[in-house]
Amino acid sequence: MFWRELLAELRNKLVTPEKLAVGFSRFIDIVLIVAVAILLHLFVRAITRRMLKAARARRAATYINVVRSIIGYVIFFFVLVLILRVFGVNYTAILAGAGVMGLAVGFGAQTLIRDFISGFFLLLEDLIRVGDYITVGDIEGAVEVVGMRVSKVRAFDGTLHVVPNGELTRFGNRSRGHMRAIVAFDLAYEQDANKGMALAREVTEQWYKENADDAIEPPVVAGLLKFGEAGVQVRVAVKVKPGRQWDVEQQLRLRLKQAFDSSGAEIPFPRRVVYVRSESEAGSSPKA
Repeated sequence: MFWRELLAELRNKLVTPEKLAVGFSRFIDIVLIVAVAILLHLFVRAITRRMLKAARARRAATYINVVRSIIGYVIFFFVLVLILRVFGVNYTAILAGAGVMGLAVGFGAQTLIRDFISGFFLLLEDLIRVGDYITVGDIEGAVEVVGMRVSKVRAFDGTLHVVPNGELTRFGNRSRGHMRAIVAFDLAYEQDANKGMALAREVTEQWYKENADDAIEPPVVAGLLKFGEAGVQVRVAVKVKPGRQWDVEQQLRLRLKQAFDSSGAEIPFPRRVVYVRSESEAGSSPKA
């Protein structure tokens, strides 16, 4: 009996034509606000997508992504304020208390604030751009998105890594300034080292004549670097434009291998010397 009376009382107070009309009106207002916000967000995404296709500079693409992210946050904030206003909440009080609320939230979301601040300085100092090839810890790949809170790095195998900007305190950027293509190879101990290095210089000089656009300086064939188990190590280094170091290394390795094969120069491989002696030799004592 008690529950029936309680439900009847709630039905009489809440489910009335006036309240249903007010609720339906609020529902329509909220649907319109959300629909306009979605359309505006889709419009911004379409515009920024066209701008990204037209942008030739990686720095411009980076800033376009950031602007799109900021506009998304602004749209979300205004949608929240308008929905609260539909329910009769004074939005001016919300705006006035935003600073106090932000301070309170800041103490509980220090990592989030750190990510935003780090992202701001990454963009301000132009430390990273869309298209840069970076290494962050054990993550290595091309930057696809630089946002205010996170950056996205696409690895060579296709994995998309999402890295909070607060973790980008120390990283390597392989797309700034110049890079060096480094190829190290071994010469057998039986091989004449001078002849092997002369052949390497001939190969690299020929490559430089044919690919001078990729190189910033002529290749350098270093002397003997170290003595290994099977041979001595020689290194070829050439300063190239950023992003070209991998292709140049592959080209030089192929040319060096072909030159060594045609000239008969020996590239060593691990070898072991095994001494075999019989049991009689092992048990015999040396003669005086």
